[in-house]
Amino acid sequence: MPDKNKVFSEKLILNKYLFWLIGVKEFEELQKYFRDPSLMGINSDGRSKLSVAFIDRYEDKIKIPIEDLEEYDLNIIRALESLNRNRFEDIELKYFQYFSLLLVEIYLDRYFAGKQRLLKELNTFLALYNKNEGEEVKEFILSDLNKLALWSATGSGKTLLMHLNFSQVKHYLEKYKEKFEGSYILLTPNEGLSNQHIEEFEKSGITAHMYDKSKSMAFTYGTTIEVLENTKLAEKDGDKTVATSRFGNQNIVFVDEGHRGTSGDTWYKFRNELCKNGFSFEYSATFGQAIKASGKKDLEEEYSKCIYFDYSYRHFYNDGYGKDYQILNLENDDDNIRDLYLCTSLLTFYQQKKLYKDNRQDYSEFNIENPLMIFVGGSVNAVRTQNRRQVSDVVDILLFLDEFTANKNKYSDIINRILSERTGLIDSRNIDVFRGNFDYINSLRLSSEEVYDDILLEVFHESISGSIIHIENLNGSDGEIRLRLGENKPFGLINVGDASKLIKLCRENELNTSDVDFSESLFADINSKNSPINILIGSKKFTEGWNSWRVSTMGLMNIGRTEGSQIIQLFGRGVRLKGRDFSLKRSNAYFKDHPFVKSPDNYIYMRYLETLNIFGLRADYMMQFKEYLEAEGINPDAEKPYTLEIPILKNQNLKKKKVITLKVKENLNFKKDGNAIDIGDQEEKFIISLDCYGKVQFKSSTKSSRNITVKETHNFTSQHLAFLDYNEIYFQIQEYKGQKNYYNIAITLDGIKRLLSNEDWYKLYIPKEDLEIKSMKDFERFNRIAVSLLKKYIDKLYSVSRARWEKPLLEYKYMEDTDDNFIKEGIYKLEIENPENNNTHIQFLEDLKNQMNMAKKSSKMIDIRDIKGDLKALTLTPSLYNPYIYLSKENLDIKVMPVALNESEWKFIDDLKEYIKMHESEFNDKEVYIIRNISRKGIGFFEDNGFYPDFIMWIKTQNRYHIIFIEPHGMGRESINGEKVRLFEKIKSYENLLNPIDDIKPVLDSFILSPTKYLDMVDKTISKEEWKNHHVLFMDSESYVKDMFDIILNDNAY
Repeated sequence: MPDKNKVFSEKLILNKYLFWLIGVKEFEELQKYFRDPSLMGINSDGRSKLSVAFIDRYEDKIKIPIEDLEEYDLNIIRALESLNRNRFEDIELKYFQYFSLLLVEIYLDRYFAGKQRLLKELNTFLALYNKNEGEEVKEFILSDLNKLALWSATGSGKTLLMHLNFSQVKHYLEKYKEKFEGSYILLTPNEGLSNQHIEEFEKSGITAHMYDKSKSMAFTYGTTIEVLENTKLAEKDGDKTVATSRFGNQNIVFVDEGHRGTSGDTWYKFRNELCKNGFSFEYSATFGQAIKASGKKDLEEEYSKCIYFDYSYRHFYNDGYGKDYQILNLENDDDNIRDLYLCTSLLTFYQQKKLYKDNRQDYSEFNIENPLMIFVGGSVNAVRTQNRRQVSDVVDILLFLDEFTANKNKYSDIINRILSERTGLIDSRNIDVFRGNFDYINSLRLSSEEVYDDILLEVFHESISGSIIHIENLNGSDGEIRLRLGENKPFGLINVGDASKLIKLCRENELNTSDVDFSESLFADINSKNSPINILIGSKKFTEGWNSWRVSTMGLMNIGRTEGSQIIQLFGRGVRLKGRDFSLKRSNAYFKDHPFVKSPDNYIYMRYLETLNIFGLRADYMMQFKEYLEAEGINPDAEKPYTLEIPILKNQNLKKKKVITLKVKENLNFKKDGNAIDIGDQEEKFIISLDCYGKVQFKSSTKSSRNITVKETHNFTSQHLAFLDYNEIYFQIQEYKGQKNYYNIAITLDGIKRLLSNEDWYKLYIPKEDLEIKSMKDFERFNRIAVSLLKKYIDKLYSVSRARWEKPLLEYKYMEDTDDNFIKEGIYKLEIENPENNNTHIQFLEDLKNQMNMAKKSSKMIDIRDIKGDLKALTLTPSLYNPYIYLSKENLDIKVMPVALNESEWKFIDDLKEYIKMHESEFNDKEVYIIRNISRKGIGFFEDNGFYPDFIMWIKTQNRYHIIFIEPHGMGRESINGEKVRLFEKIKSYENLLNPIDDIKPVLDSFILSPTKYLDMVDKTISKEEWKNHHVLFMDSESYVKDMFDIILNDNAY
């Protein structure tokens, strides 16, 4: 029997089938292994880092040929590069976007290769699903196959994916030589959204225009996207409608806000007619809610068969995307409480405005937008009688704003109550609901009167109280009414369908109104940086077709339960966030991904700008929100993450013992102070290699072994070079230079041509057949190879040039406790999700915190080595700071900042502690110190594209001073001639170059400690002793730490 408690998101048959093909059981696997932002982008071989990582992890589970996956990857890269070619800023795919596109590649390839075969595969899978899950889903039929639907949260990039889907379907139509006699059509809910889509298509270099039935489609047939509103579809042509017969039924149709058809609208039938013998893509953030609201079993089954990817809000939020939220609703209609509540909403918005203004530069990297407050009424012009007057939701808001700006004394007192946390508005635990909500305002030490005056200035553009609010109907702008206080620029805007009716209501309520001639739309300009509008008022029209990153505080008036799904749409738009590096993430999630990025000044207050505040008044929507969040897998009543801070103790011997480090003189910076490098000069001599051999999955029941393929090397010939698209190559390399901030490298068209005409700087591993010229289409592949070679070349050029420039500028300095390798805040910050399931871990961390606090008070380090579940901690006497914390990579609940040790790093520190303890007498006449070397901030060596060994260790004997760079690093596929290994030789040139400090001439050394066992090494021709002679030691050996010390202390070279 079917499980009645199973939610819709657990019934997505097509998604399960596609996941099965790639060896994935559920989305959480992708989330767990691939959301690391370091996996974004393209590697030097021209492949997506995500694709490489995915194949490496899932190769044995994938049920389709690996070469097909690699081809799909190249298709995605090609489509993305085409979009980026026209954009001011390049887009990089996030992991969920990439896998969404990968599933589309798989599906379209199978669909166009043979629909009957795909149908058979799907029904075979469905039969197993029904049997295992006890479901009774009907078999797929052919007409089920020509529709794909993407369920993806608002703000997750559905528009971008639509553009890439357009490229994908065009590719497969061409690949399979499908005779396409239809049009590309985009259906939207309204004209505003249509215009936005046309603008977005233009940014992506895709031709699109508003459909005009008076114009012939002959010249745009099959090349242009026709955009129109779904409400205009009809049986017959009319003044404002278009007959579906005009388009035929072989179209490729894209449907934005795809959930709109689920309620049984007649246009849903028209939409299906457009693509009956074509194909459709649908996009929505609320498929689940819309299907539940429809109550139609057949509709649920239809969408379970076409939703190919689910990245709904629960995944979006759990990945750290979008704003946090605070949702409140006031049911009490008492005037005094209402004024207090509305004043609190205004004060909340003011705090966001003030924070934005005061910290605009500090927060600029996080792409925070100028805050906007919106009020949404159940109906703008629906009236009710209140105090013997006819009022509406909007009039209610205007009356409050009018009173607030005219009555300083009353609202200064209310502001004082709010900031003193004496509102009297309490939650179920009898705590003031706004407790701790106004830390930033309170930190400014302003009186309540000064706060009131500043609200007038920042929100209403007025410097004195008592000015009149002017409510002005803009005759030249359809449905727009602007709000001004005194004679100042407008602070607010009302966007309604019937402006004259609202103006009449305002007059009846003795508000100041007028009609003015004004042709420009304030609403259209509201996202402009120069827009003076701080408050936007309207109806539920904002739920679709309006996009803004500005929404920060939302007031909801008289919104009923039945309107909940529309408000959820608005909620989705309000929680959108650009984030640092356009990551779309909240800053706390960003810092978890980038633990060594410095947080801005006043970071503790930035959370207010990353929170959507929703204030409901007589809005019966709270239960709807709660049901929505619970359906999404988010428990709105769940405990917040458990946070704690563990103090870090610095080694008291640092200054006393004068630990020596390496620094560039006078803090010079290669990017700012270094010399320019021409890409074509080739003053630096080195060779880079590019491997173009495909990785092919091989399984055989008859062959137990195969001969190892000897890879061929070939070069571009004059024939290849003659027809390369140098302009395109130049453009891509310039973009890459910008992405990597290689300011010093001069890229010229002539330099690229000179470089590619020379063969002695690269080694290209490629089958001879792959360099054969069979058609002009082959040059697309040659172009990609050339770009990949050049990217690797300039990476190496930059690193080598930086190393050469920095080398003579290096000097020895005594380390200070302000060194970049020390943790600036002096604390570990930990956050534990699902605290109720992590009591053991929390107790472990609290015990560690107490121990470190005791050590701090006594100024004496405590010996610690504790292990509990996924956590380990230890103190190490030689360390320049303590403790060290390890966290299993499998644990997704606990976040440690700065980042915890990984497995091999922990093993080294743990083994080092044990070795020193067991050989204590050997260290009586020696001083040993160690510290983690922070990537991109600590000491780096740039021959290898910026190599920052994980640890720096110092050993001081009676007659020598050693500085050793240590890197625990898997060596499975590494070469004995690799740059990281060869550092042990190259570092001697640094040693010879550097002048002594106070007559001390340190001996420099480096080691690779390999967690990869020697028996697991790919290259078995190198003996263990040879690796040891190259300072590579295998950590499975019980003596590896001893071996390292022996090599260091018995070095007779100097």
